[in-house]
Amino acid sequence: MSNLCVMKFGGTCLATEEDRRKSVDFCIKELESYCNAVIVVSAMGRTGDPYSTDSLLELVSSPVPLEKSCLMACGEIISAAVFADMLRQKGISAKAVTGWNAGLRTDEQHCGADLESVEKEYLQASLKENDCVVVAGFQGMSSKGTISTLRRGGSDITATAIAAALNADELMLFKKIDSVYTADPERVPGALKVDRISAEDIRQLAWQGAKVVHPRASEIAGDAGIRISVKSHRTGEPVTEIEPFVLRSGMYITGVASGFDAVQFRIRTDSCASMHEFYSRAFGLVADAGVSMDMFSVFDKAAMFTVPMEDEHRVSEVLSDNGIDYRTISPCAKVSIVGAGMHGIKGVMARFSSALDKAGIDMLQSVDSHATISALVLLQQRDEALRALHREFLEQ
Repeated sequence: MSNLCVMKFGGTCLATEEDRRKSVDFCIKELESYCNAVIVVSAMGRTGDPYSTDSLLELVSSPVPLEKSCLMACGEIISAAVFADMLRQKGISAKAVTGWNAGLRTDEQHCGADLESVEKEYLQASLKENDCVVVAGFQGMSSKGTISTLRRGGSDITATAIAAALNADELMLFKKIDSVYTADPERVPGALKVDRISAEDIRQLAWQGAKVVHPRASEIAGDAGIRISVKSHRTGEPVTEIEPFVLRSGMYITGVASGFDAVQFRIRTDSCASMHEFYSRAFGLVADAGVSMDMFSVFDKAAMFTVPMEDEHRVSEVLSDNGIDYRTISPCAKVSIVGAGMHGIKGVMARFSSALDKAGIDMLQSVDSHATISALVLLQQRDEALRALHREFLEQ
């Protein structure tokens, strides 16, 4: 019998009484193979439930960030207490703990904090006294001793960080899906099921917009050498294995993905001032406005970058107020191919460009890294672009 496993159940796996009973049964089954388990849970409430995060936030009109974190942490705490009680009713010794009890330490951002460390002593002591410890996900404590909530996908991050800190034998993510796919099946009918994928590839897919495992969780798993099993909440069986190493399967592209709706800004100057000074000033103004930029391209006296659609007005305002000439193209979307195995392979960009050209899709901008090639396209052409790239790289 192995020593320890970590299991994570998302909110959709806990939404109803039937879902929660099924999740508890999966835990009991896994305990047949493990001495102990840490179970990380998301909030079980959904809009309309009195204990849902949205309902709790509606109780206050304008909470300050610290108090908003306190409210947002309640949903997961309720889930942990309910889940632990259900386990005890089945004869399993279980203890519910908050994220800060579990030793998760974060930076000072109260809503959207980054995890910095896990102090594992309390968890280890609790596991000596119980079969299971149920941890409220998505939350921790800052260095100043205040409650903090993590970014989107925080429960995935919680589970992976705990698995790494405790050197768990296995990390299981239970989700209401039947596989990880090479693309979003709703946008790409030819999407293929993926049985095995590397943590690096799943991380890159997540950064490019895929919504299976949070990229930070994949990064932690890869660095710690943890193997992740994505399991179906319908059957309890593994559907995709995420390996900590890059797989050499002959397929150097593992998926296609698209991100948030975006707007492209094109800025320029005709002054004789230093171009570096111009770029530094313009980019600095946007950053100071709290906007995250993507897809940077620089051409002599001009530059291009993208921002989320919801930030278009804020960026337009800050550029206009500071006398920077600009124009925009929107709505747009970034489409990407992902594969850690593409590094050093010749002709990938040529095939990428050709596939879009044959589909009648113009690339407004492109960027690449060792594991991704991305193009900015008009939003109305996003799905056709994804299908064209999927046909080119994954359906032949």
